[in-house]
Amino acid sequence: MPESVINHITCICRNFLWIDSTVRNMSALVAWKNVCLPKVEGGLGLYEIKARNNCFLVKQLWNIHLKADSIWIRWVHHFYLQDTSIWTVPLQQTSSPLWKSFLKLRDRLLDDCEGQPTVVSMLQSWDTTTKLFFAKAYEYLRTKGTPVFWATVVWESWCLP
Repeated sequence: MPESVINHITCICRNFLWIDSTVRNMSALVAWKNVCLPKVEGGLGLYEIKARNNCFLVKQLWNIHLKADSIWIRWVHHFYLQDTSIWTVPLQQTSSPLWKSFLKLRDRLLDDCEGQPTVVSMLQSWDTTTKLFFAKAYEYLRTKGTPVFWATVVWESWCLP
């Protein structure tokens, strides 16, 4: 999703949580990034939409690397990659916004993991099942907090998610 759409959806969710209205604006009592933390880290356990969107981008990045059998991936290899790989293709200003977001996320992964072999190894370890891939990707990409001691007191094991 485009960044503007993600920001708008986040704004609607934030307004609904704090003032029970998606139209009016009001300052929040707690930062949205803290609300989206897991319960054990002091949040409400809501999904962070930007991190969730990046999970889907990482999955497609992995499919591009694997040259998965789809028309879109074949087109990407023909149009963007030609004689290079997804890990070395340079970012161009004339590329589509979607392609730029792939390459920015690729660069983030390469910086975090200090190189292509480590990134490929990490993504390969996530690729046992699709659900596990998205869970591991979200855990890697989400905002992190520190565990709080009071989480088990506030969030009983019988509480509904």
